[in-house]
Amino acid sequence: MIEIERKFLLKSLPAEMQGGTTILQGYIAHDDHMEVRIRQYGNDHFITVKEGSGLVRHETEIEITPGQFLALWPSTSGRRLEKIRSLVNYGSFQIEVDSYRGDLEPLLVAEVEFASVEESESFEKPDYFGQEVTGVDAYKNLSLAMHGIPDSSAPEYQIGALPYFYRGGRLHIVIVTNSTQSRWIIPKGQPEPHMPRQDVAIMEAMEEAGVIGSCLPALRLSYHRVGEKTLHIYPLKVTTVLNKWPEMDMRKREVLPVSKALKMLSDPDLALCIQRMIPRLPA
Repeated sequence: MIEIERKFLLKSLPAEMQGGTTILQGYIAHDDHMEVRIRQYGNDHFITVKEGSGLVRHETEIEITPGQFLALWPSTSGRRLEKIRSLVNYGSFQIEVDSYRGDLEPLLVAEVEFASVEESESFEKPDYFGQEVTGVDAYKNLSLAMHGIPDSSAPEYQIGALPYFYRGGRLHIVIVTNSTQSRWIIPKGQPEPHMPRQDVAIMEAMEEAGVIGSCLPALRLSYHRVGEKTLHIYPLKVTTVLNKWPEMDMRKREVLPVSKALKMLSDPDLALCIQRMIPRLPA
């Protein structure tokens, strides 16, 4: 079918919005003119091919089984997003409001579909709509899934690593002090332009804690600290503990069983946040 759609950033959520449905979305393949995605929309599952760009696009969507969705999901690694979709009636139009989750939080986007180009051109947007981003590559769902929020509207955040490994059947994690050696923390740092967030986590773990390993981006969590930057934490399965590393002279390092490490962390709320992730860490 032909899709005629305009997309806007939101300044705020509409007062009449209620509830919503969780969407998990991942991209299997893409090029400059086409994308293939799978989506879990509530309890329903779909595979969709979209062709073209801008206001008018061609869309082919086929419902698939939950088993087919799960079989295809691993192929979307590194190209996924989660959002809550709510529907708002506005005159004769229905607005789809997407509240993004995870690394894309607090991005709010509205999409409106039209029967014709002429109808789209005569649309008068409500007051809570902000900048129009129809056809802006950085705000396409594919780009958001791969690269995150564009820098111009990105929230303040840092990227952290949770280095861990099993020793004698017991889970251990690696913690470090801050640069003044006054607090126990996990390795963390600022985002790097054009560098995936999980790669930043790997880099910070090596530089600050002297550990090398592989990141598990699907298990990331976000820690929201009042008055401070949000910390996006990526588990890192350690393969090598270095004897020498770049910041060994300015930080202390401890490799401890998880219960002891969590007690040593200077931020008890961070320790509780990490505790919730522990059962999900693969051996």
